[in-house]
Order: sequence, then C-alpha cells, then structure tokens
Amino acid sequence: MRAETQRDILHRFFALRQAQTTTLAPELYRQRADVYTDPKRLTAEVEALFRGRPLLVALSGDLPSTGDYVTTEAAGVPLLLVRGEDAVVRGFLNICRHRGGRVASGRGQPGRAFKCPYHSWAYDLNGDLLGQPMARDAFAGIDRAELGLIPVPVAERFGLIVARLGGDEPIDVAGCLDGLGPELADYGFEDYRFFDERTGVVEANWKLAHDTFLESYHIFSLHRESLGPDMLSTPFVAEFFGPHARGVVMRREVTRLLERDESEWELRPLASIFYMLFPCAVINMPMTGHAELWEFYPEPGSPHRTRVTAKFYVPRAPADDRERGFWDANVRYTMRVVFDEDLAQQEDIHRSLRTGLLPEVIYGRNEPALIHHHRQVELALNGDGHARG
Repeated sequence: MRAETQRDILHRFFALRQAQTTTLAPELYRQRADVYTDPKRLTAEVEALFRGRPLLVALSGDLPSTGDYVTTEAAGVPLLLVRGEDAVVRGFLNICRHRGGRVASGRGQPGRAFKCPYHSWAYDLNGDLLGQPMARDAFAGIDRAELGLIPVPVAERFGLIVARLGGDEPIDVAGCLDGLGPELADYGFEDYRFFDERTGVVEANWKLAHDTFLESYHIFSLHRESLGPDMLSTPFVAEFFGPHARGVVMRREVTRLLERDESEWELRPLASIFYMLFPCAVINMPMTGHAELWEFYPEPGSPHRTRVTAKFYVPRAPADDRERGFWDANVRYTMRVVFDEDLAQQEDIHRSLRTGLLPEVIYGRNEPALIHHHRQVELALNGDGHARG
C-alpha cells in the first residue's frame, strides 16, 4: 500500500475518532432472515455468484515456480491450478475423465504427470491425457485428444489468481477489481510463501460466516478477552471499490502516531487491513506481517453448512525453528479466535434463524461493509452487470 494511501486512511481514522463516530452507511438495512436459510435462495446464489463470475482462488505465491501445482475447491468444484513451463497459470477441473476421481491433491510438483489414484490415468501439465495403464483397446473408438482435463478460465494479475467456473470467455482481472488491483499489487503476493492451510465446515449459512469479517462493531464484546484488549471496535475505516471493500481495524496504540511527524506514519504495524473481494473471499493483512486468504463457500445443496478455508502466507520461507514457531503461533491464535469465537457465534445465530420465528435481522449504519456486501448480493441476483464484476 502506497504511503499516501496509508496516511489518508490514518487521517480519516483520526477525524472519525475526533468526531466520536465511524464510517457510516447512508441508512440502516433490514434483511429478511430467510436469505440465510432458504434452499431456493442458495440455488440462485450459486448460479449468480459462484458459477458465472470470476472468483479469487489463489495467490501468485501459491505457485512460485514453473511446474508447481495447487489444488483447491470453490463452491464444491474441485480445481487444479498449474504453472506451466512457460510460467503461465492454467486451470482445470480436478476430475479424471475416466470415472471422475481427483487427479491431484495438495500442492507441490507432480514431476512428469498427474495420476488419478483410481486407475492411474495420467495427464501432463497442460491437461492432456498421457496414458491409460492396462487398458489396451478397452477405450478404442474414443479419441484420446478429447479426454484431457477440462479447462477452466484462469487469469493472473496483481499477485492474484482468478478463475471462473462457467463459460470460456477471458477474465479481465483489472476490470473485476474495480480499481483495487494496483493497491493489492503493492503487497507483492507473488513473493509471499505458502505456510499453512486450515479448513473446517461450519453449521451456518455461508453469508453468516462471511459476515463476521465485514464489521468491527463486535470486537469490544465478542472478543473482549482476545482481540479486545489490543484492537479498537471503532472507528472502522471503510472504502468501496465496486462490489468489493477495504476495511481497516486499528490497534489501540495507533494514537501514538499523533506524537510523530506524518512522514513517519505507517499503517501496517498498527492495523489489520481486510480486503473483502466479492462474493466470498477475504484477504487479511494483519500487523504481524503475514497474509491470509479466507474463502467461504456453501457446502453443495445446503444453505446450512459452509466450508471455511484459511490459507496463511509469510513474507519469506522460515529460516529456522524460531521463525517457524512464530508463524505457527499466529496460525493457532487466529484459528482459535475465528473458529471458537466468530464462527461459533454464527452457528448460534443460524440455529436461531432456522426456527423461522425471527422475520429479519438489522444491519446498523455503523456496519457499512456488511450493508454494502448484502446490497451487492441482491444486485447480482437481480442480474446487475456491475455487481457481477
């Protein structure tokens, strides 16, 4: 993030603090409670949000070298991402053309080929079918050239890897990001190194799980013994970029900057900076210096279960056990706060909403990113082109 952007955010924070307010939405938002529980609503969301628009599926640091691959899953769709010998990232359905098994797992370098564990059908880095062991003429009459892995559109820019699960038109990453791309590029995600990944299934709607990252109002209460002693609930500094948003939550010691010349102001050590990338990804840049990519996808067919994936990246590969232990401790702390506090709360809320007895939930003006996200979901469901990115 450029120095002038950091200073602008800090100026906005101090102005809001002086006025004893926070970033405010124009008006509060009344949301029907059944948007979190209705199966028909989920079907519409999957079609409009996850199958037709570009999704952030990885950071460039996931594939640092030619020949690297990483597997992931987006809205129940298994994906295989590969950086070819030409350094271009390609994407495929991680589904064998024989019987539908997954041809790869995890991440790394496959050597010469990806091999399905079921019958050892093998594919090269370009997705072409290499071999069908022991098949002899069992598949005679089918052109092997037709049996390569099914490609999906993928594009890489600004340190982000973006894929679309439907259609074959090229992806315009800059256009998708609505002006946010250069700021994200400043972080140099291509130079970060993958450190850890944690996944869990939460008994709550995907929007509820995602909602917890969209406002800081709850910090003083829900996180009173964890984040609360160090982080401020308010002012929350929010800015919007098309359907996306940036939110900044400050540490209490940020006020010490007022004793320094503005040329010395630096935001990163004193804040958690969240990028909410529509529809369901969050990049978190904590003050510790690492990066996090959070993804929230509904489990197939269920408005009541969400697969939450957190990927952790560090500025450089740990040099020794001490560095590794430092980052391990950060991962454990983050997972404890998010899963044991944030997501446990969302599970309780979802159980309440499933009763059908609460007609609506209310988002306050002091929750502007939450309101913005839900408005964008409605726009996408109504076919608004801009909301689709």
